[in-house]
Amino acid sequence: MRNTFRKMLATPYALFMALFIILPIVLIAVYAFMDKDGAFTLLGNFKDLAEKEALPKVIKNSVIAGLSTSVICLLIGYPIAYYLTKKEFNRTGVMIGLFLVPMWINFLLRMVSTKAVFTALNIPLGMGTVIYGLCYEFLPFMIMPIYTTIQKIDKCYIEGAEDLGATPIKAFWKVTVPLSMPGIISGMTMVIIPSITTFAVTEILSNGKLMLLGDYIYSLRTYNLNLASAISLALMVLLAISMIITNKFNKDENGGGIW
Repeated sequence: MRNTFRKMLATPYALFMALFIILPIVLIAVYAFMDKDGAFTLLGNFKDLAEKEALPKVIKNSVIAGLSTSVICLLIGYPIAYYLTKKEFNRTGVMIGLFLVPMWINFLLRMVSTKAVFTALNIPLGMGTVIYGLCYEFLPFMIMPIYTTIQKIDKCYIEGAEDLGATPIKAFWKVTVPLSMPGIISGMTMVIIPSITTFAVTEILSNGKLMLLGDYIYSLRTYNLNLASAISLALMVLLAISMIITNKFNKDENGGGIW
């Protein structure tokens, strides 16, 4: 009886996943292996992508923006996450709330407001402003997984390192950082993939001067849905590989190994 009730509760969620997650992915995969005439092609769309002159520049911009955003978010987010886990800091919930509050504001409104600030300060719009906007948008996605991972680290490891003569700084680099690697990898994945596939940020904060993979997919939607699907499928494969790597590091619930 209990199992039947659980299955009934899970049915709406299963239907939602089937209609709005699984079905779109299947359709993307189908379109990726079809040409404009609807005929099956194994690598035709991917060959066409390789011949696109604009694609290398788009990939270059995407890699620069994605890696820069991930590194900056890591450099800013890790110290914040580490500080929030300290016992003497008794307002952790308030600080986490302050980082999450911007997420409650409409995404486009935040980007338009950010553009207005840059315009008022006479800051030229380009790659720098785009990276700023991406960091502003995705910084919480870096902080939260790192914070959760560090919080789970058994403090006995750190105390043991200090008892063996390690300074607090050495204990941090030799114990805390390695054990927090699952959170770092998870945060990097959660930042870099959305960064290279976004299109609203680049459109607003560069005045359309820059194009990332998300912008390129969006531009293809009206005249070549098959090429857009091929790019999307490639990105999904990349995301799946990233998730596999993340899960591998997450096997140990306490984090990674100690150097």
